[in-house]
Amino acid sequence: MAKPRAKHLEEFKKAQPRLDFLISVLISDVFSGPWKNRFIIIFFMLFNTFVWYLVFLHLKNGIGNEININILISILMFLLLCQYLIRIVLGLFNRTKFTVLMQNIKDLFEEQDEDPELSSIMEFHLKNSVKYFVFFDRLIMNMVYGAIPLASLYFRYNEDYGLMYDLPFVVSDNIFMREFMYVLQGVILMVVSYPLISLDFGIIFIGLQIIAELNILNDFMKIMNVMLKSQPNFLKRIIKKHCVILTNINLLSDIILETSFMQLFLSCITFMFGFSFLMKYSAGVGNYMIMFAGIIHSLPVCVLGEFIKRKTDNLSETLYQTNWYELSLKDQKTFLIILGMAQREYGLKAGGMYDINLYTFIQITKLAFSYSAIIYSLSK
Repeated sequence: MAKPRAKHLEEFKKAQPRLDFLISVLISDVFSGPWKNRFIIIFFMLFNTFVWYLVFLHLKNGIGNEININILISILMFLLLCQYLIRIVLGLFNRTKFTVLMQNIKDLFEEQDEDPELSSIMEFHLKNSVKYFVFFDRLIMNMVYGAIPLASLYFRYNEDYGLMYDLPFVVSDNIFMREFMYVLQGVILMVVSYPLISLDFGIIFIGLQIIAELNILNDFMKIMNVMLKSQPNFLKRIIKKHCVILTNINLLSDIILETSFMQLFLSCITFMFGFSFLMKYSAGVGNYMIMFAGIIHSLPVCVLGEFIKRKTDNLSETLYQTNWYELSLKDQKTFLIILGMAQREYGLKAGGMYDINLYTFIQITKLAFSYSAIIYSLSK
């Protein structure tokens, strides 16, 4: 008789269509998967490339004019689209790493343990990881798509912001055409935002599963002394799980090596513009929208890196609190191996140099504010 499907696996199966799409976006997979996903991915690539050209045209036509808010916002839009185009290319090169990482995650969800206590630990953390992902996916999508119509209206009724793109061979002096271009700008922001958010949420899903793995390993370590009585090879199992987790962290760090650096860099520029505008026009709603965009762009990956760093640090603390002296001499030697692995520092790196965590996000914010304050002081 077949075993009933675990609840965490059911949650994973429910979310799998969305997850498969996100991973396809991350690796720019247009040759496999459902035809609908392939069509959407190709459409986003072509559409965003076309919008990139329109924004570039706007900046080109604005050369020689006075630097204003419209030009600066258009520069941010141009850089954002450049980042998207670079990320889809990098996704092609990281396809093998994504495949290995996703297979490790699927193996984790399909793993079933005969011990009820271990099984309940795995089910609790894995089920919650999927629920958190679904919740944050809907929350951020609703926040962004709620903010875009407001931003479009603000751009329409504030001449300082205006249009961020030019349509070739179209004369915008016509009232109807100009109104249409503002409506089209809102549509463009909607369409451009979706693949960008999808890229980030594919990474967030993977990160949440790594955090779930760390939580499972941490709980396994807490009951290590008890489990060794019924499972003599339990320490070997912990070592195996630890190795898989470290492999997954390194794979994720390699995957976001360049993209996370670009995100932090672009957020820093966004904050510089945002703080500069706020110092001159503190009542401007659009300035707060710029700050919100900068936060959404890099804060999630920094929070993810912070949690992964904290969870890896907790492993060594958990081991110190176990009654390791009650173990046999053979198990104590194995315990030392596990302790040595747990004491090493692991986490996500941007550009292979900078730690991705909340401290980095705060430092970027402080740097942008200091730079803006200096520029504002010199301009007075």
